[in-house]
Amino acid sequence: MEIYHSFAEIKACRHAVVALGTFDGVHSGHRQVIQTAIDEAAALGVTSLVITFSAHPLSVLAPEREPLRLATLEQKIEYIEQLGVDGILILPVTRELLGESPEDFSRSLLTYVQPTEIIVGTNFTYGRGAAGDAAALTVFMKAEGVPVKALALLGAPGRERPVSSTVIRECVASGRMEEAASLLGRPFEMTGEVVKGDRRGNAIGFATANMLIPVHIALPPDGVYATTVTLDGKEYPAMTNIGNNPTFSRQYRRVETHIINWSGNLYGKKLRLRFYKRLRDEKKFDSITELVAAMKNDEKNALLQFFDK
Repeated sequence: MEIYHSFAEIKACRHAVVALGTFDGVHSGHRQVIQTAIDEAAALGVTSLVITFSAHPLSVLAPEREPLRLATLEQKIEYIEQLGVDGILILPVTRELLGESPEDFSRSLLTYVQPTEIIVGTNFTYGRGAAGDAAALTVFMKAEGVPVKALALLGAPGRERPVSSTVIRECVASGRMEEAASLLGRPFEMTGEVVKGDRRGNAIGFATANMLIPVHIALPPDGVYATTVTLDGKEYPAMTNIGNNPTFSRQYRRVETHIINWSGNLYGKKLRLRFYKRLRDEKKFDSITELVAAMKNDEKNALLQFFDK
């Protein structure tokens, strides 16, 4: 997959069928848009190109109001590449880009990509003040002979609201990990590097990998979760605590994961953590003995998620 960072860089993906959107989290609805572009491109004998943005517009215009992201930019690129698209253009979110009129943005798209077709969701907006939408893009491109297909938002079984990044953020924020997974089309994930912690877990028989909480990324609420860890390409069952370890003093909020039936040195390694189910709230225990008993029960319940099916 070719990766571009400006319209001017595009060469191999000219005349592509374009999937256009922010695609935060690359959830099921986003994948429907991208897959439609891939399928249309294959039918027409041209390349497929995703055009997306490095961040949410509010990260520049009003950082304090920016919604938490469902994936890092690195994760977003990975999820899109897995779909089999030929190229991705990641436009850096700058005041200059956000100040462009919808017409200026559309002209750049025409000039540099010369798209064969454009696929968007019906809720897509673009241009200064989000003044452009799917209808405006359709009208503009029709005059240039470029068809635009606006896909209806993907519904979710048993839900009144369609699949959206906003709904998924709400699921993650309330610990509803199974629901988040059903909307994402995969378990919610976070990635990060293992850093040194208190090493207290080794002393009580539950060694943990400590990961720094990523900046401005959605995270489940404090509690214990059934998770898996992907390390060097292999996935292991695990249990994860998010919180400040209230049983001990002078703690700070962190993500700690115990990989079940595994031992080794993880410092400095990058892990992929997948959240499957919230097991319980974080709790302050009166003794280390009570804490260890609870963790043994957590381990049993975490394993049930993977082996009692």
